[in-house]
Amino acid sequence: MSTADDQGQTDGPPGTPPGDGAPAEQPGYGPRQEDEVSLLDILLVLARYKTLIVRTVLVFTLLGVTYALLAEEEFTSEARVVREAQQEGGGLPSGIPGGALSGLGISLGGASSGLTPAAYPDVLQSREVRLAVVRDTFRFTDAERPMTFVDYVNRPPGTLSQVMKYTLWLPWTLKGMLGRAISATPAPAGTTEAGEPLIPSEGEDAALKAVGSMISASVDEETGLMTISVTAGGPQIAAEITESFLDHFSTRVREIRTEKVRERLEFVESRFEEVEQELETAEEQLARFLERNQNPTTASLQFRRDRLQRQVSFKEQLYGELQSQLTQTRLDLQRRQPVVTVLEEAVPPMSRSAPQRTLLVLLSALLGGIIGVAGAFGKAYFENTGDEEEGEKIREIRRALTEGGLVGKF
Repeated sequence: MSTADDQGQTDGPPGTPPGDGAPAEQPGYGPRQEDEVSLLDILLVLARYKTLIVRTVLVFTLLGVTYALLAEEEFTSEARVVREAQQEGGGLPSGIPGGALSGLGISLGGASSGLTPAAYPDVLQSREVRLAVVRDTFRFTDAERPMTFVDYVNRPPGTLSQVMKYTLWLPWTLKGMLGRAISATPAPAGTTEAGEPLIPSEGEDAALKAVGSMISASVDEETGLMTISVTAGGPQIAAEITESFLDHFSTRVREIRTEKVRERLEFVESRFEEVEQELETAEEQLARFLERNQNPTTASLQFRRDRLQRQVSFKEQLYGELQSQLTQTRLDLQRRQPVVTVLEEAVPPMSRSAPQRTLLVLLSALLGGIIGVAGAFGKAYFENTGDEEEGEKIREIRRALTEGGLVGKF
């Protein structure tokens, strides 16, 4: 026999689960449908706002064509060099390891210069190399006479450039002026012959930044070739600047790789000159003594003669050793000179590298199409929103912006 509770739990409309007072599914209560966007809706929006999309594409395409036609042409000249990794060290007789004599305090020289071939791209773009390049003289396409790169970068701007500088390029002009106002003294670009830091002038510092944006270097790890590329406003000037970089790069690499050898050579040369003077002095003293005492008979005179002869013999031996070291150091310096081999010289390019006008126009049209389609869907959403409250908010925002004069009607 069922109780009232049992009847309350089991009684109910058909399809009602036990303990659930709400029907799971009743006539007129189907499953709730989520908002869906069909392909037809998308096509409808595109068709309804096709004029907006086409106008946007045309505007961006026109801007792309204008920029492609007015942009300055650029040419890239390339050169390829081999980064030779020479063996450092003086070498020992066969069968003797390199460190066998280190315990005896004997050094054969040939220490590493600290410059590896992997560092050559950094040497190429170093401040020392760039400063040497900007001080060279070139024949620029838009200059009446040959001038240094420093003079070319810091020449007075033309009327059109001056107008553009304070109109369209005003934000960048103010940014550059602010950067120069708060910037510190230019970084040193090497040292002078006296060992003092070489500080570039303000004009040279501007030229260093300009030429630094024109040069690039890439290394092929498989073949070991380094490609030097310079991009400039003309084919001839691009080749000339590339050639200048090659010359000063080779000089700088030689300086770095032979720095210790040159220091040793200077020391040996100075010591050789001192010993040469000391030997001449000792020989003159012995000669004067023998002239005054052709046949010394006393013990003191014999001792003095022997002492002068020993001094001459010692100076002669030292003189011979220094002369041998001087010859060996000069040979070592000469052996380390050829460290960079140019495989492909820089030549004026036959065609420009930029701007790529066709690509610019296509990208501009594509960007215009994307912005046009996005604007069409945004406009459709603002005009056809179904929520009355959201629609009222959007209309209020639209009225506020329109009355304020910021934007026009959608």
